[in-house]
Amino acid sequence: MPQRSVDWLLIARAQANGLDRPVSEAGPGGVADVARRTAGLQAQSWRGAAYAVRARSTATTLTDVSRAQEDDRSVVRGWFMRGTLQLVATEDAGWLLGLLGPQLIRDTERRYGELGLTPDLRERGADVIESHLLDHGPTGRAALGAVLVEHGILAEPKGQAVYALIRHTGLLGRLCYGPGHDAGETWVAVRDWLGGPLKSADSAADELARRYLTAYGPATAKDFATWSGLPIPAARQALRSAAREEYVIEGEAYAAVGDVPGFEGVRFLGEFDPYLLGYRDRRYALAEEHRHHVYPGGGMLRPAVVRGGRVIGSWQHVGPSVSLFGTESADLSGELADLARFHG
Repeated sequence: MPQRSVDWLLIARAQANGLDRPVSEAGPGGVADVARRTAGLQAQSWRGAAYAVRARSTATTLTDVSRAQEDDRSVVRGWFMRGTLQLVATEDAGWLLGLLGPQLIRDTERRYGELGLTPDLRERGADVIESHLLDHGPTGRAALGAVLVEHGILAEPKGQAVYALIRHTGLLGRLCYGPGHDAGETWVAVRDWLGGPLKSADSAADELARRYLTAYGPATAKDFATWSGLPIPAARQALRSAAREEYVIEGEAYAAVGDVPGFEGVRFLGEFDPYLLGYRDRRYALAEEHRHHVYPGGGMLRPAVVRGGRVIGSWQHVGPSVSLFGTESADLSGELADLARFHG
């Protein structure tokens, strides 16, 4: 197997993940193309998902991301890889949930038990939620909590059990996020919002592995398992089927779908960017002495400045203001101008 350097690994991953901005289409179509190429964008912060689109495209705007989800409906926001919120291309939502949903539900059994959500309550809760959404359209968390209490599913309209039942209904493929973001977010019935149930597919694990290596490779089976939420044995088998090349970096084998020139430029990444969440081990992309600037704790992942696949600083939306690490320097004018363009 060919020997390669860490620098080669990072610029190859940066290009694979679309940081060279291969998407030139404007409008919702460009947003969907980014989601499709990356196999999904982390979306626990909707703003983070929007900035992930910007970092991988040249003509989309912040408004386009909203339009893609709410009007065009070419992307769906729901619970997919790792059971976290993702923005995925609509045509991918069904087979992703068919592959990942049952395992994610099994992985949540302990939490369901802590919240008193028996299998019967979860089934009844999903029926009640979907029925309400079909009858009333987009609905927020407080209203769904009240509906669950009204039907005797829950004793209180607030608390974590409400969200757990909403998420469970999503993992069953029966609801997804609708109009609104943050405090104004709502959920909708998939059958109504998308015009029918989600469609699954055969050989989904192999397809997900191919998508992963295309968007994140070179990578290992442990990387793929961490990113996807699949068990290690299933991840290893699927990755083996998808891989076309193998490289050795510092004594470890990395699978890939092919060699690429790599991207060495500068890119501003938003919070929870998928590039920094795509691997089990992030030590190559982010030096340990700078980790606290990007990972402050509490599950947060701050906006980062990346050059050649390596994090060289952080930035804040206000201003925006940028703080490069130590003696790092870079021409940031292009990215600053593009942030302004993205906001319109």
